[in-house]
This record gives sequence, structure tokens and C-alpha cells, in this order.
Amino acid sequence: MCGGLGLTEPPEVTQWQNLTEIYLMENQLTELSENSWCPELLVLFLNRNCKLRMISPPFFDFMPALEILNLSRTRIKSMPESLFRLSHLKRLFLSHCELLSALPPKIGELQQLEVLDLEGTEITDLPMEVAKLTKLTCLEVSFCSHTNCGTKSAEVNALIPQGTISALSQLEELRIDIHPEDEGWESVVEAIVDDVCSLMRLDTLKLYFPQVELLRKWIGTSKVSRSLSHFKFVVGKHAERIMCYLPEDLEFELEHWDRSLKYVNGVGVPIDIQKMLQHTTAFFLDRHRDVTKVSDFGIENMEQLKCCIIGECDKIQVIIDGNDMYDEADRNEIVLESWGDGKSFLRSLEYLYIYRMKSLRGIYGGLMHQRCLSHLKCLALLTCPRLTTIFTPGLLKNLDSLEELKVEDCALVLSLVTCQDTSIYENTHFLPNMKRISLFSLPELISISNGLRIAPNLERMSISDCPNLKSPSTDGICCNHLTMTKAQSIPNDAGSEQPDPPVVSSTTTANADPSTFKLKREHKVAPQLWKYKFNDLKLASRNFSAASLLGRWGFGCVHGFTNEVFIVAPQLRKFSLKDLKLATRNFSPEALLGEGGSGRVVKGWIKENGTAPVRPGTGLIVAVKTLEPGYMCHKEWQVEVSLLGHLVHPNLVKLIGYCVEGNQRLLIYEFMQRGSLNNHLFKSMRSCPLICAWCP
Repeated sequence: MCGGLGLTEPPEVTQWQNLTEIYLMENQLTELSENSWCPELLVLFLNRNCKLRMISPPFFDFMPALEILNLSRTRIKSMPESLFRLSHLKRLFLSHCELLSALPPKIGELQQLEVLDLEGTEITDLPMEVAKLTKLTCLEVSFCSHTNCGTKSAEVNALIPQGTISALSQLEELRIDIHPEDEGWESVVEAIVDDVCSLMRLDTLKLYFPQVELLRKWIGTSKVSRSLSHFKFVVGKHAERIMCYLPEDLEFELEHWDRSLKYVNGVGVPIDIQKMLQHTTAFFLDRHRDVTKVSDFGIENMEQLKCCIIGECDKIQVIIDGNDMYDEADRNEIVLESWGDGKSFLRSLEYLYIYRMKSLRGIYGGLMHQRCLSHLKCLALLTCPRLTTIFTPGLLKNLDSLEELKVEDCALVLSLVTCQDTSIYENTHFLPNMKRISLFSLPELISISNGLRIAPNLERMSISDCPNLKSPSTDGICCNHLTMTKAQSIPNDAGSEQPDPPVVSSTTTANADPSTFKLKREHKVAPQLWKYKFNDLKLASRNFSAASLLGRWGFGCVHGFTNEVFIVAPQLRKFSLKDLKLATRNFSPEALLGEGGSGRVVKGWIKENGTAPVRPGTGLIVAVKTLEPGYMCHKEWQVEVSLLGHLVHPNLVKLIGYCVEGNQRLLIYEFMQRGSLNNHLFKSMRSCPLICAWCP
């Protein structure tokens, strides 16, 4: 068990003998011993040794019993001859081996192989000898792009020879990754679909259908097309994009769902897409050319849909039209308030993400149905320049499960709620489970709820670049547990002066019974005063703790607290603790940059323009500063984030983001390759008169 120790050399050969399992993953190995005698070895993990480029030809001759071998994410260019003599090998993992471009025909000699994983390893083709692996239950393969086949025949350049897949009758899991512009795939895809249709044990399938007609062939001829428990289909002809507006976290979101369908550059509403939707849990409609509403695909076909992502469909004006549930004869007999019609209406949908929709006016139109969107938990609307209507009172009644709302860059939105007469809803509370609201770049927003009482259990509110928005606390946000609110928008100019958060003082009478104490607002009270609940004041002042005490007089005590969120610079990224653990290899001592009284600074690797972790040596190098619990109070930490987030200068180390989970407080800075100024000026001194921003 030597994984993740940063080893540059493997353990001594004498330590390998008599072992049945060896784990050497996530090290810095560059080579392996040539005569490692391991007659009883069953499992060998060498994955994530990013410096391992070559394995000696006889290496596996000394492991005759080996059953599981993992070489994923190494830099090997070829496989040694001895590997193909492993007659007992059952599982071979070669995923994301960037320099491995060909799978040798000798792979067919591993006839006990059950799992062959080449995901992310872009090979030129699959040799026909793979057909000899009749015990394969799982095959994952990725191909590099074939944009020009030249004068060679399509048969010679076939990515997968015809009949290879159909020979693997025991396959339960098949994943084929194809470059969207691969001409080689165009020439063989029809034959591949025929082969896949013959696999009776298939349970999981990932496939790219360049034309909708091929999907029709799959649905019409395959007996297992409706029995798949997992599938990921991409349908439609599309080219590699220079700029993709789909956030990376959405790609991961699609991976979460067991049955995913992406329809790209489509025209009209093909019957085959509608049929496939009946078995789909995640639907991604990308760059559709002429459809005007998503419900045109048939609401009755979306009964199992849990996730829906819609982007860059320039003609769509409304997402759901309630009238699509009825034919023309039915509509004449239905009044607007018809609730008990028994129709099933997108009740299973949990996640709705809409972005870059030029013509979108609203989410819902037509007749309202009581149970429509009743399980929706997350709603995001990004860059919809003509969007005017998000919620109506009728729709709000259905959204009891909604927990998170994000609205960004929608220039015409005046309020989240459109309602002509709010007085009839005076005693009604909407969105009871709403936890988080994020509002960014809404220049015309003047109200959040338009006077309706919403989100009694709101926990977090983030507001940025909404210059006309008045205070949320006077706008129907009747939350009892709000920890982060913002009454004023953040100016675009980070250098402009920011107003200090208002400090509210509450006075308690010394002899008063707290259970009966209330702040009552009489008719003669000045209109600019805010009305608070006693429970809100207890939470805000930490139950009137000593830490919030401002003073003590004969009639009682005065406690102070703030009702304002710390101002986060809009360019800062919010990281999860899980991602930071992966980026720093669980804060490995090998990645330690410095340590002091406040905490440690650890080296990590993240995506260039995101928060996702990447393997060491790739992406963006960052310095992650951890704060020891108790060293700094939460308010001081907030000030540091707010101050450093707005300081941008070539001579100052850049704050990239932050993480706050439970009692964990972390700051993520850019990594300085040559160290801090302190290192150059005071190398021999233990004290640090000058330190860089991320130095503890």
C-alpha cells in the first residue's frame, strides 16, 4: 500500500515477493524493475504515475497469475510484449494514456479478459482481433479524429471493423467516444449500429448518432433499445466548437443521470427523438434551429425527465406551454383555474438550466396545472436578453420543492415575480424550501418578489450588479434563517467606494420576559424603519451572546450585529472542500509550501477557468491557504476575502477564490513560481518581516 507517497523509485524487488496485491498509484515513478518476481500477484495498480513512460519488455513475465492491471493516466507509448502473455488477466485499465495511440493486434491473446477500459485514450482504430475476446463484459474505447482519410478505402480506415462488436456477445457495457467531426465514424456508424443491435445482454451504452435516422434504426430493430438501464446518446451533426458556453459543471451534471439524450443542431421535432425521450432522465437540447417551445417535443414524453438543459436555441420563446397537454377539442371545455384534471405534467423534473436564449420571454405559458414542476429543485436562467417573466403566483404555488434559483445577465427582468394584484396573496407564503438565491447582472431589477411573501427558510442570498434593487428585507423575503443578504448592488468598478454594512442595534429590557418580547410596528412608526421578529434578532445576535454585547445600562443591554453579506468580488471563484482535497491530493505533505500559526499553504492544480481539480502538472497551479479553527473569527476572514478580492495589481499576488464549509475557511491564491519576496530577502532568517499574501 504505497499509493500517493510521491515515490520516485519503486520498492525493492525483495518486497514484491509473496504479495497478492500491490498499490503504487499516484507516485512519481519513471521506471520499474525488470525482474520483479511476483508468482502470487493478482492485483497491480500503477495508475496516475504521470512520469512513467516505458515498461521493460519482460516485466510481466514474472507475474503469471496477474488478474487486474491498472496503467491509467501514465505516459506509456506502447505496451510490453510480456503483457499479452498474461493468460489469467481479467481486467485491463488503460484510460487517459495520452501518448498511447494504438492497440496492438496481440490484444486478442488475452482471451480471459472481461474488462477493457480505454476511455480517454485516443487510439486510431480497434483491431479486429478484439473479436476474440469473447468473455468481455465491458468495453470502453475512445478514438482520435479522422478528418481526412485520403485515398485509402473506408474499410482500411474503419475505426471498428464490421462484426467485431457483434462477436462480443457477453457485452453488458459498451462506451464509444467519437470526435464530432470524425469522418471515419461517418463511414462505419451504420454498420456499428447493426452490430450493437444484436447484443442481447447489453445494459449500458454510450453512442454518437450523426443523423436522426440512425437513432430510428436503433429504436426500430434492437430488442434491447428499451431495456437499457444506462445510456448516453448524442444525436445530430455538429462541429467542434471554438468557444463553448456550457459550463463544465453541467457536463458533470449530465453524467449523474443514468439515461441521457443530447439533441444538437436539430430541425423540427422528429418522432424518434420523442420516442427516445420516453426513456430519458436527462435531456440536453443544444442549438436547435426552429422549435419555438420545448413542450413541442411532447409533455407526455417527458414523464421520466429529471434534468433538462436548454442552450442557444434562438427561436424558443417559452419553455412550457400548458395548452400542449390538450387537443383543440379539450381546450374549449377548460377554464384557466382548472386544477383537478389528473394530467401528469413534468412532475419528475428536478433540474432546469437555461442559457443564452435570444428569444425567450418566459418559462411557462398557457393553462396552469397544479402538479406541474412540483419536484423542481434547481432553476438557472443565464443570458436571456428578452426574458421578462420568471414566476407568476400560479406557478409559485407548484414550486414547493424549489431550493436554488440563479438568474444572471437578463437585461429586461424587473422582478422575479410578475403579479398584477398582490393583495389577494397577502397571507400566502411561497417557495417554502428555497435555500439559495443568486442574482447577477440584472440592471433593470427593482424588486425580488413584487411584494409577495416568499422563501421563509432562505439561508443564502448573493446579489451583484443590480443597481436599481432596493433592500431585499423590505421586499417580501420573509426568511427566518438568512445568513447572507445584500441590500445594495455591487458596483462594476471594484475601486469605487463601498458603503459599510449597516449595524443594527437591538435593545432588550433587563426584566422583560424574552418569550413575550416583540417589536411591534404601529401606524405612526417612521416608514423607513424595518420590522424584525424576535427569533430573527436572537439568531442575528447569536442568542444575545457576550460577543455581540455593545454596552450595558440600567434598563438593559445593547447588542450589535450586521444584516449585510460580505462583499465578494465577482471574479472570485467559490470552491468546494471536496475539489480542493482532490486538487491538493488531500492536502498531501508532499505539496506543502509553508506553515505558520494561522495554518498551512499547500500546492494544488485546478482547471484554468474553473474550480474542478486536474492532475498534477496540468491546468493552473494554485496555493491553497488553510485557516486553523479559532485563529481568526469569521468576520475577520470575510474582511480578508472582500479586501483581497478587490485588489488587482501586477505586483500583488492574486486571490483566485475561497472556500467556506462548516468551520473550514480556505483561500486560493495564484502560485508564485519563484517564491515570495521574503524568500529572496531573508532566506537565513526565521522571522518574516515581509511576506507574500498567501504566506501564513
